[in-house]
Formats: sequence, structure tokens, C-alpha cells
Amino acid sequence: MTHHAQPFSFSMLLAWCMLVLLLSGCATSRMIDSEVQSYSGSAPAVTPATYRFERLPSQAQSEFQNQLELAAEKALATQGLTRGDSAPRYSIQVALRVEQYNRYPYHPNRQLGFMGSEPGLPWGTSPFYSPLLSMEPPWYRQVVHIVLREAANGQVAFESTAAHEGPWSDTSNLLPALMDAAMREYPAAGSRKITIELPNPGQTKKQ
Repeated sequence: MTHHAQPFSFSMLLAWCMLVLLLSGCATSRMIDSEVQSYSGSAPAVTPATYRFERLPSQAQSEFQNQLELAAEKALATQGLTRGDSAPRYSIQVALRVEQYNRYPYHPNRQLGFMGSEPGLPWGTSPFYSPLLSMEPPWYRQVVHIVLREAANGQVAFESTAAHEGPWSDTSNLLPALMDAAMREYPAAGSRKITIELPNPGQTKKQ
């Protein structure tokens, strides 16, 4: 009996290319792109100014909150906002949300909506389907949220979120880039995309 080799489909090539890129990216710096949305509050946001961090009850005993606030402190300092003072101008809250999902979850009845699939063709019989797609590593959406309030009366002066989606699960390493993006162009409001080069741990950043 003659055995015929299975054709190497375009989707299999694409999946392997994605895997190679992910592995090669581990040895180089990463470009972290964040979607930023900032808002002006009822009180004018000013700089320079001093602030203190405020925590919600759910954050009070969180060890990770210390790391989150440290990353925020560095980003705030680039905008002339300094932690400390017995009578700070602002009270600041910072929070982080991380969501994990699969971009190409396998389902027998799923329809392909990309790469030229035929309308109505089931996922499993598509000429572009490959089991490798269902084995793709999970994707992560990581969002930081910063709120500045007047310490004297609680009025919001500034609010900003920065959201990044990608294959990286090392949230601790991403925090500086996310916080930096959230505070870019402070105190301006609006939507923008901020891309920041993030060296991998152990890689010396050139000054």
C-alpha cells in the first residue's frame, strides 16, 4: 500500500511561524503597544504636585499592590507628580485587571471568518483549518487604571487606563510600560495608542 504525505497547509505554516516568532521574541526587547483612554475630571489636573496612594479594602493586604504602586510612582514622577508630603494635593488609586483567553478556540461548529474560508463551511472541514491553531498559547489582556482625586474634597482631577493585548503573561515586567503609557501626555484627555520598547529582564537598556 502506498502512503501519501499530508499536504502542509498554509494554516500550519502560519501557526509554526507564530511559534517561532514567540520563541525568538524571548531573547530580544519587546514593543508593548497600549490603547490609552484618558479623562479630565471636574477639578483641574496640575503639575508639579504631591500625592499619596489610597487603597480599596480589597487591596489593603495585597502584596502585589506594592509592586503596582511602585510602577505607578515611577510613571507619575515623569510628569512632575511626587509621592509624599504631609498635605498632598492628590489622592491616587491604581488598579490592574488581567484577562486570559484563546483567540482561536476550537469548536466543531465554529465558522472561519478569515483567510478566505468559504461561507458556511464548518471549522473542521475548512481547507485552512489546522489542529495547531487550537493549540496556540493563550492571549492576555492587561489593563491598568489610575485615578487622581483632590485630597481635600475627593473631586476627580484625572483618570486614565492603558490596555495591552498579547501573548505575554509576565505582568510584573509589563507594568512599567503600561503605567508609562497611562500617564503619557498628562493631563491631556483623549484616546491614543502608545508603543513602548520594553527590554527583557537582564537585558541592559542603553541610555
